[in-house]
Amino acid sequence: MKRLDTRRLASPRFCMQSLLPAFSDNYKPGYVGFTYTGSPLLSRGISYFTRWSRLSDIHVTGVLVVTGENEGVELTGGREVTKVDLAKLFDDPKTQIFFRKPRKCTSSLGEAIAATAIAQVGTRFDQLVVAAQILEGSFLKRWISSQFAPARFLSRLAQRDGRWLGAELAAYCLDCQPAYAGRGLLGRTSCEISPQDLFEDEELFSAWSQEPVEGLKRPA
Repeated sequence: MKRLDTRRLASPRFCMQSLLPAFSDNYKPGYVGFTYTGSPLLSRGISYFTRWSRLSDIHVTGVLVVTGENEGVELTGGREVTKVDLAKLFDDPKTQIFFRKPRKCTSSLGEAIAATAIAQVGTRFDQLVVAAQILEGSFLKRWISSQFAPARFLSRLAQRDGRWLGAELAAYCLDCQPAYAGRGLLGRTSCEISPQDLFEDEELFSAWSQEPVEGLKRPA
């Protein structure tokens, strides 16, 4: 019997380059930043409930929209859309951040995406959508869907205008631009899009192989 070569099994499936992102080189207004933080309970919870859609080796649980050189807009743990200091993310040894460029994103289009995000600052987030998405990710919900209609009506029922959750804000900002409206995952109801889903959407973002690889600021 031929002996199994285990060397390939021990090799990492992907590598992340450690660097400090440079504005205009690695990220610009309108780019979407995807984050993963290794310690906060909320981040772990989001990662757990999006396990069904995790298809890549890179795990993300948070989403922000770049609005300036050291500024982004995201939904914080305080349940409000706020501006975020990107330097704090870059300096956090427990946080990974990956920037993705919307396909064919020009300077004017990037500024339009950023302006849409800034306009939502101060909007409150809807806890009902969290409960609905958790139920949709449960075994009970999947069993019910397999036995009855598979429509995702729970999140739609809980969603309210002017409220955002996770990837919803970034999805909304992209969908407001005619160049991206309805493309890829944007064809879904926004509350059905997880950070991991959006991160992996190759129809909305430039091919990963063509993008600089941003990851841990310190060697993993």
